[in-house]
Formats: sequence, structure tokens, C-alpha cells
Amino acid sequence: MRTAKPSSGVRRSAMVQRLHERADAEVPFDLVVVGGGITGAGVALDAALRGFDVLLVERGDFASGTSSKSSKLVHGGLRYLQQGDVPLVREALRERSILQRIAPGRVDVLPFLLPIFTRDGLFPRRIARALGSALWAYDTAGGWRIGRLHRRLRKSGVAKLAPLLNGDRIAGGYLYYDARADDARLTLDVVTSASDAGATVINYCSVVGMTVDDGHTSGVVVNVDDTNISLPTRCVVNAAGVWAEQIDNLVNQQLAEPLASLKVRPARGVHVTIPWELVQTSVAMVLPVPGDKRSVFLVPDKAGPDGSFEVAYIGTTDTDHEGSLDDPECSSEDVEYLLRAVNSAMQTTVTPNHVIGVWSGLRPLVTSDDAEEGRTADVSRRHRVDASESGYVRVVGGKLTTYRAMAEDTVNHVEQVLGKRRPCSTRKAVLADRNEHTLREICAEGASNSELMPGAQLSEADVVYAVRFEAAIHLVDVMSRRSRLHLLHRDLAERCAEPVSRIMQRELGWSDIHRDGELSMYASVCRAEIDAMSKGSL
Repeated sequence: MRTAKPSSGVRRSAMVQRLHERADAEVPFDLVVVGGGITGAGVALDAALRGFDVLLVERGDFASGTSSKSSKLVHGGLRYLQQGDVPLVREALRERSILQRIAPGRVDVLPFLLPIFTRDGLFPRRIARALGSALWAYDTAGGWRIGRLHRRLRKSGVAKLAPLLNGDRIAGGYLYYDARADDARLTLDVVTSASDAGATVINYCSVVGMTVDDGHTSGVVVNVDDTNISLPTRCVVNAAGVWAEQIDNLVNQQLAEPLASLKVRPARGVHVTIPWELVQTSVAMVLPVPGDKRSVFLVPDKAGPDGSFEVAYIGTTDTDHEGSLDDPECSSEDVEYLLRAVNSAMQTTVTPNHVIGVWSGLRPLVTSDDAEEGRTADVSRRHRVDASESGYVRVVGGKLTTYRAMAEDTVNHVEQVLGKRRPCSTRKAVLADRNEHTLREICAEGASNSELMPGAQLSEADVVYAVRFEAAIHLVDVMSRRSRLHLLHRDLAERCAEPVSRIMQRELGWSDIHRDGELSMYASVCRAEIDAMSKGSL
């Protein structure tokens, strides 16, 4: 097994200084990537490894959008196979295997249970044989790469894995294998790997304008730390996801060869976290939603040494989103939908009062005018790359699992724009991981490596590392992305917020007023989640 490369980290102050120096020198970047989610990070890494001079900018924090709010699964998509999109499944399963190689310790094998229900189930007896055939097709398409094949389980085998399933309705089941990863952490690994490869990467740096000369992109104007900076570039890559149309509006119509208009259909995906003791499953499960043709995942998380877990999360919804792209909320309807699946399958009853964490993200689905109707679940998860010889490239769509392939496709188009051909190396380039030696040095300085609170899985040393080497500058950066505490256990995260803020105050030189403001801002995020769950969809 390969080991991850220790990261040299991302020092944000050094990156900002580098940006000012480049602006003063007026030396153009080969490409500027707009969007610091997994797609943009992947593009930056691929391009940097090919020897291009790259700038990656993200208006918020790295992975602050969809890339920290997915189902956190690295999978082929059994549902896509059922929809007949075999090429997408093959691609995803191939990329899953690549990710296992290049992100060791980040991507973990995850067993999935498909219960067969005798009545009112997604997989009743009459189609159990067809489901077995579909799983053989899944294994054949690339599922075998994980090293394990699916198998049929008797009722007793299902009960051992998930003892609280409603035994009166269970006839048996299937066990198959996929994988999972912490999506925000994976994105940070890709960002730091891009930095290690020579890319300039900056969060909280928004593109506020673009310059066009003779119909060709020639530069971007970014705002970082309340200062506008003009930077020349030969190419711009729009990897802004659901915000892609906003970036288009800055430049597209000024180009000699504008890109075709794009329609992004944001689809809201909501997840909720509950105490594991309510479900007590040792494997992930695929559960039907009564009254719907969809299913949801139930995934145990935060494993203990005795085989138990602390929490489990349920997701995802798949509905059209209306309203602000910046603040997709989890409504009471979303919670009811997810809990309905669990309560119909389990012996216990889970109520909204049991929910201890939520997250809601937006999928950037690419649609045509004739695909505006119907369910978002039926819209393809394939990505799309558009490129103009005027120096503007756009990538949108896709899924977490296929980010590397999306990046390779995008940089291939960039090469055509720049007129340079260089080989892609991301299939074999192992991603950087946190530098354990640096963590030990931080502890040697006096920082504690013990949990700030029992169950938090967050220490003083972790917070210091996040600030110094992972560009965390706001309290929410640590609570929601450098750790998963806010997503998995909001109440515990709120209790940890005060000690985390004091560590960040010391590291970043905050005043007491600034620290209070960070605490207030984080508290408002928590209150907004709670308030949204008490009302219907916007």
C-alpha cells in the first residue's frame, strides 16, 4: 500500500504575498481556475503537474460549497446502472480504484446492505433475482476492482449486520462494496497537492471582473482581503459549479468566440445525522423511501474500537432548489422524507428531535431546455467541458468520484487553447496528506494533542495546524471543513467553538471584538439550521 506524501501545507499569507508580487511583475499565469471545490482543485493539480503556471481562487473557503456537503461516497452509482448509463458507471468505478491508490488512508472500503423486503420495499422478492443480476453487472463493470464481489445473504445474515431492521418484513438481502471519503478533506488534499506542485492557491479570494483584449481573455481582477488585484492570464477555467453562470456573465459575451449558453439546474441534496444507537447497523444500507421510487443511504460513522459507532447519517434528497445558491437549507419536509425511509425499515422510531447534525448541498446538474421538467434524480451526472479559442474554458456537472477524470478532460481542453501538449500524471500521483512531523513539532511547542472535548476528535494541535498549514481563517472553516464536527454533532461543535476560537485568536492575532464576531457568526449558522428544520421548504 502506498503511503500519502506529507504535505508542505498552504500558508495563506505567503500565497497572498505571492499574488501581489505577480501583479507587480505583470507576468501572466498560464491559467486561472475559478472555484476551489473538488473540481477546481483537481484542475489546478492536473495543470500544475503538467508544468503549467496555475492560480486557483475560491471566493469562500476551499470545499465550502458542494464539495463538503456530498454523501461522502466514492462509488460507481448502482442507480446509474439501473438507469442504463453503463459508461458512467464504468468510469466511476475506474476512478474509485484510482482514488484508492492515490489517496491511501483517505478512501476506505465500505460494505453496503441491500435489504430485500417482503412488502412495501424497494427490492421485493419478485425482483430480487433481477437485483442479483444487476449486482453481477456492477461487479463486471468494475466493482471487482475493490477486491470483493457481492454476495446474497439470508435473513439471519441480514440480522447480524443490522439487528434493528424490521425482521417481519425482511426476506434476505445483498451485500456489495463501494467506498467513502471525507469530501472536504479530500478536496484539501488535492489543493495542498496542487500547491506542492507549484500552483498558487488562495481561498477567500473572489473574481470580481475579467479583462478581454481583442476578443481574448487577458486577465482577471480578484478581491482578496478587501483589495482588488489585476492579474494577467492566458486562460480562465470556470469550475464554479452551481455558480458557473455567474462567472459566465463576467466575460462570455465579450469573447470573439463565446461559449454556448449554459443551463445549470441546482439539485438540493440534504443529509441528517442521528445517534448510531437508534439504528445500530455495522454496515451502510440502501433503504427505500415509502411512496417514492428513490432510495436513501444510511451510513454509520465515527467508529469505536469495539465495533460500534457514534453517529449515522441519512441521505440524500434530490429535489430542485429555489432561492439563494449560497444558503441551501434543510427544511422540515427534507427531514421527514429522510426519516420516513428509516422508520419504515427499522424497529425503532427516529424523530426530528433525534437529529444532531444536518448538511445541505447543491448538485450542478447540466440540463437542456427540454430537460427542465421531471425529477432531478433522472438528470445525468455526466460532466461537460466547453472551450473557446478565446481562452475561456468551462467545466460543470460530474460527481465527487470522477473529479480526477473531469480535471484531465478539462486540462486537455486547456492545452488546446494554449497550444501546448503535456502528459497527464494524476493517475499515479499520490495526494499529499497532513504532515505528521509538523504536527509533532506543533505539539513540541506546547499544543495539546488531546481532544478538546470527549468525542470531538479535534485537538488544539489540529486547530493550530489548520490555521498555519491549511489556510483556515474563520471559525467555521475549522468546525465544518478542517473537521467534520459541525456536520456530525452540532451541539458538541457549539461547545467546542469557544476553545477553538481562542486558539485561532492566538494564532491569527484576533482582537477580542473579532473573536466575539466569529463566535456570533458561527452561532448564527447553527441557529439558521435549527430554524430551517422547523419550517417547510422555501
